[in-house]
Amino acid sequence: MAEQRNRSNRDTCDPHDLTRRAFLSGTAAAAATAILAACGSSGGATDTPAPKASLAASPAASGASPAATTAASGSAAAATKPAAASTSAPAATGGAVPAPTTAAAAGNAKKGGVLKVGVQGDPVALDPHSTSLTATNHIVEHIYGRLVTIDATLSPKPDLAESWEIAPDGLVYTFKLRKGVKFHNGQTLVAGDVKYSYERVLDPKTKSTSTAGLSSIDKIEAPDDGTVKITLKKPNAAFLVGLWSPNYAIVRKEDVDKNGDLTKFANGTGPFKFKEYVPNTKLTLERFGDYYEAGKPYLDGIEFVPVPDDTARSTAVRTGTVDFVEYAPAKDIPQLKADKSLVIAGDQNTNIRYLGFNLTQKDKPWANPKVRQAISLAMDRQAIVDAAFYGLAIPTLTVFPPGYWATLDTKVPPQDFKAAKAMLADAGFPNGFKTTIKTWSSYPFLSNAALAVQDQLKQIGIQAEVLQEDNGTFIADNNAKNYELLVSGTSGYTDPNEIMLGNFGTGLASNNSGYSDPDFDKLVTDGVATTKQEDRKKVYAQLQQKLLADNPWVMLYVGSQYEAMKTYVKGYVHNPTGTNVALKDTWLDK
Repeated sequence: MAEQRNRSNRDTCDPHDLTRRAFLSGTAAAAATAILAACGSSGGATDTPAPKASLAASPAASGASPAATTAASGSAAAATKPAAASTSAPAATGGAVPAPTTAAAAGNAKKGGVLKVGVQGDPVALDPHSTSLTATNHIVEHIYGRLVTIDATLSPKPDLAESWEIAPDGLVYTFKLRKGVKFHNGQTLVAGDVKYSYERVLDPKTKSTSTAGLSSIDKIEAPDDGTVKITLKKPNAAFLVGLWSPNYAIVRKEDVDKNGDLTKFANGTGPFKFKEYVPNTKLTLERFGDYYEAGKPYLDGIEFVPVPDDTARSTAVRTGTVDFVEYAPAKDIPQLKADKSLVIAGDQNTNIRYLGFNLTQKDKPWANPKVRQAISLAMDRQAIVDAAFYGLAIPTLTVFPPGYWATLDTKVPPQDFKAAKAMLADAGFPNGFKTTIKTWSSYPFLSNAALAVQDQLKQIGIQAEVLQEDNGTFIADNNAKNYELLVSGTSGYTDPNEIMLGNFGTGLASNNSGYSDPDFDKLVTDGVATTKQEDRKKVYAQLQQKLLADNPWVMLYVGSQYEAMKTYVKGYVHNPTGTNVALKDTWLDK
């Protein structure tokens, strides 16, 4: 991952930590993905833990190359075949090695047992379409299926769709659904469920903050129960891989009609069924015996226990109160690694942590871009990383991390109070001003960052009160733009378009800053209009330059993310988006 750390005791490959040294500099299609993996590498990856060789980058054109991917019914193994259009994908550069494998071969897996998982946040609600809260996504991703899923290389793979074809013009996607897939209540999945689900996300009445990934859709058709035909307004290189998101889960209209929404009800096609939710106490899932992937999941169930306190979460996994914890605290990583009863998975993730501004407040000081630039100049990002992440993160000036194919190569400048004060004075605020910073109480790596930002702002005369809020309150305030400044983050992207469009596209509900720039919007469109990575990279460089000039967010750092688990937890593979979908492949050797 991004942090520099001693690997002298890791002479053998740790299959839990596959993305640690996996980095893809070129592009690949869904049907032809070349990767650099941690195990069995020969020339493409090294043991040197340099940040630029640590992130498994997204295949840039995986959503747009006219290739079809098929998977054997009931199997996760994918095969490929030519589609109607035979345009080939650009080959990945840097060499290729075998794809990541799970910690133990499937033949050795044992069935049974309930995995106890310590999670950092309470999910609050279960509707996959109306919330994008990470704590919710980490639950619903096990309950609901999507048309596609992703693997540890961030490549799209078949899920409910066993194959797809993309028209030569890149506008029409035709998905063939797996036959016989069941919802947890026994109903059979049909194409109409997919059509309804996507249209529900796009319906303003749903108030979804995840419309960006589907906004390029012109129409959705279900010509028969096994076929979904989606026509786009314009070609979109990011469309296909984006469909893996839990926010695009496939649900049944009948369930929504009966329950009003899906906040407290869940009926999906995923590997686990919803059983019970006791707010702030536990959420329990149980194995779905009719899951389409034969023999999976291996576990009888999963019990998620909110443990927001970092020390308590580390203690819980060390003592065996839980078997597995997400967001293993950065401050405890050395101790957790030293514990022989534990295995650590994880590395650099696709995320960004930032200081954001409410730009809809036109009468506030930060409406002036000079004020935002002054604040950026005042930031000591390394000090923030040390305070919030104990050094296990990368300070950054741009939205993408070093090593990611779309990143703009920039150096993080040193803190410059003198220049910051001069720019504040030039903007009309020589004595600074007062404001508030809202942040998450459940995520210390953000609340601690907010406190570090508060201290640095004091040095240029800005008095900021930090307000820590629980998940539900913060999400509500964020969506309603009921804040002045905030320290927050976004994660789980597989393509740069997800960051640029979803967070900065004019008028989108997910654009929490209210940023709007027509030139920026045009560049976002240009960024997905081609499948050639070299062309896309140029566009994303321009987009990042505009963000550096306008600073709707002051970027702070890219965080590392780890999971800690007992050694008897087998088969789990860390994913650089932070998703835990690999729990369906996980089993207990006890």
